[in-house]
Amino acid sequence: MFPLFRKKTDLTTKPLRRLLALGAPLFAASLYNLAAIAHPGPLDENGGHYNGGSYHCHLGLCEQPDTFTRGSRDSFFFDPDSRSKFYNEADWPFDEDFDGDCQVTRTEILVATSRAPVRYTNPRNCEVRTGEWLDEYTGKVFSVATQIDLDHIVPLRYAHNVGGDRWPMNKKVAFANDPMNLLLAERSEIRKKGDKGPSRYLPREEYHCDYARQWEAIAEKYDLRLASRDRNRITSILKGCSQN
Repeated sequence: MFPLFRKKTDLTTKPLRRLLALGAPLFAASLYNLAAIAHPGPLDENGGHYNGGSYHCHLGLCEQPDTFTRGSRDSFFFDPDSRSKFYNEADWPFDEDFDGDCQVTRTEILVATSRAPVRYTNPRNCEVRTGEWLDEYTGKVFSVATQIDLDHIVPLRYAHNVGGDRWPMNKKVAFANDPMNLLLAERSEIRKKGDKGPSRYLPREEYHCDYARQWEAIAEKYDLRLASRDRNRITSILKGCSQN
C-alpha cells in the first residue's frame, strides 16, 4: 500500500488479503500530500504537540515526554501508559476523503468488505446505508451500516504509547489508514476494547488466532515494540493455533 514501508509478514487470512487488495490503492498518493503538511492542530492533554519527531510545549506547565531508551523498553521503569497524555488525535488523521471521491475511509472499507451489494444514502454514493458485514470481534452479522464502525486493530493511542509518538507525520498517517489495521465492528464492542492490547482485551474465542496474528504482523510491519504483557499474550495464543 505505502511504498515507504516494506511489509515483512504476509497476512494469514483470506478476508484480510482481500481487504488489502481492494483497499490498498485508496489512500496512497493523497496521504503523502497530507503528511507533508506541518501539524497546526490542537494541543494534547499536556499542553503541547509533536511537529515531526520533536515535541513542542505551548503552556506553562507543559512537560517534555520522557526519553526512555527503546532497547530497554521492558525495564522496570518503562510504563507505556505514561506517554498517553502526549497523544493527539490530530497527529493520526483517518476516516477522511483522501482521494476526493466524497467517500471517507469508513465508506471505502464498508464497500470493500460487504458480503452483499451495498446501497447508498444518496446518488453520489458518498455514504453506505445497507450491505452485509461480519463483525469478527463478536461474530455478529450486520446489514445496517450505522450499527458498525471502523476500529484500529492496534489502537492509535496504543501505537503512540509504545514508540509511535516520535514517528514522522507520514508514518502516523500511513498507520492510521492502512487497511491491514482496520476492521469493522459493532460500536459497543469498539468502546469495550478501547485502547487495550491483547493482554486486556480479546475478541470471541474463534477469532483469537487471527487476532493475535494480525497484531504480530502489524507490529512487525511498523517496527512497533509491544508492551511485554501483550507480546507474552500473543505468544501464548499462537502456541495453540494451527499453522493452516
